[in-house]
Amino acid sequence: MGLNYLLNEQTDEAIETFIRALDINNDTVDTYLALGSLFCRKGEVDKSIRVHQDLLARPSLTPLQSIRVRLELAKDYMTAGLFDRAEAMLVDLSSQNHEYRVDALEQLLKIYEREKEWQQAVEIAESLRKLSGEYYASRLAHLYCELAEEKLLHNDRSGARKFIRTAFSRDKNCVRASLILGQIEMEEGRDREAVKALQKVSIQDNRYVPLTLEMLETVCHRSHQQRALGSYLARCLNEKSGTAIILAMTAQLMSSRDEVSAMEFLTIQLRRQPSLRGLNALINIQLNHSSDPSLTSIKLLKEVTDQMLLEKPVYQCFSCGFSGKEMHWHCPGCDGWGTLAPIQGVEGE
Repeated sequence: MGLNYLLNEQTDEAIETFIRALDINNDTVDTYLALGSLFCRKGEVDKSIRVHQDLLARPSLTPLQSIRVRLELAKDYMTAGLFDRAEAMLVDLSSQNHEYRVDALEQLLKIYEREKEWQQAVEIAESLRKLSGEYYASRLAHLYCELAEEKLLHNDRSGARKFIRTAFSRDKNCVRASLILGQIEMEEGRDREAVKALQKVSIQDNRYVPLTLEMLETVCHRSHQQRALGSYLARCLNEKSGTAIILAMTAQLMSSRDEVSAMEFLTIQLRRQPSLRGLNALINIQLNHSSDPSLTSIKLLKEVTDQMLLEKPVYQCFSCGFSGKEMHWHCPGCDGWGTLAPIQGVEGE
């Protein structure tokens, strides 16, 4: 009867039927939990909470069953946005030694990440790292980067450096830590160290090289290292070609040689690797260095490509597919850390 109610979308009647029909023993607890999960997945969190609260009120539950039900109830509270209730329950559950402790800590970590309580998040993640090994190392590195960025907001570069060192101790290939370190070195006028930190990204994960180019160009121009920058860009282009690197090389040629050389280089690269951004840049060079009144159609094409670029996302999560123009180290779509990267291809970076 309860299943028939569910199939007919009569969820209130289904709950009443199941609650009346199910005896609470070791065989039926799982059925209650499955029912609660069903309601939660359907978006009916209030009904899931009701099922779990009713189950928790039964005195016949074993201690471990009670822990399991409380954990599910905490997840209901999280889904409903009742983070204070969920946190209080999860703090208590995670302080006990039982087989669901890792799950409780993981849920508590999600709350602190969502609430941007980075210090508490680090403490929980460190506990999980001790319990589960290096699975949490990369996530921890990002959390320490969050703490470093908080320090930078208060102009505490020394404190930020400390957190960056800890981030590298958890994950030596943390691109984000290299970017923050490069920013600190640049702001302090330590150009050689800034270049070293930023160029390290090409070794850690060359997909993120585009994120370093603006700072590298600033530092190399300030310290008169344009030739060294050109050599580095040529190496990056040889290892993994990308629109951002091609455009940076084009800018180098514009400043060191002339627009003709830059246009020739960009044209060759576009034939090899067509991209909307590259085409837009080529049109822009032609318009800026020509007084030919017959370029009306080219100007129109430039307006079209400008508009297309305004509407195109720049970054995409390779885990859930979320995309946008802003770089997020913590994906808004799936809550993954370090899962967004510059989009590649014709419409990419």
